[in-house]
Amino acid sequence: MTPVTVPTTPDSVQVTTTAAQSVSSGLPDSTLVGIAVSVIAALIVYSARQAWERRKLRIALLTEVRQMNGIKKCADQMDGISTDPSSRPLQPDDVPAPNSIPTVVYENNTGQIGLLGSFFNTKELEEVVEFYSKVMRYKSIIEDVRNEEVSDADQEDLYDDIEDISLRRNQIIDSNSFIS
Repeated sequence: MTPVTVPTTPDSVQVTTTAAQSVSSGLPDSTLVGIAVSVIAALIVYSARQAWERRKLRIALLTEVRQMNGIKKCADQMDGISTDPSSRPLQPDDVPAPNSIPTVVYENNTGQIGLLGSFFNTKELEEVVEFYSKVMRYKSIIEDVRNEEVSDADQEDLYDDIEDISLRRNQIIDSNSFIS
């Protein structure tokens, strides 16, 4: 910036200043410090709130997985069926009640599932979505079996894959984490 000369009387001293040095042309230093502290405090509060929400969601989902007893029951029943469903269609008594596989927490928090991922690590988010996608698919097939409206392909998928879902559920429960 160019210096500004302020005219004075002959008996006084000439004063030179720049706009950057002028307190009247900008905010006082204390105001800038206050703004900076406010922004930092807001970021800390936001981060803490996100961490708390992430923790609550993780606990709720893990609790729900522990309650999915129907997955184990279904796997045990499929294990007990000696013939492939292609030769003998699954009967309603062959599968547990769909409500024995709760997914309410997941369904009610789909808008918050993104909290489980971070910019640098999306592993937990991916694992939760993959697990619940399979659970919801097989839960739907179980409902269809109970309503006697299931396709042969879906019956075979349930028969072939429910044991894998049951094993994955056990891993999640044992490790208390979706990350394998």
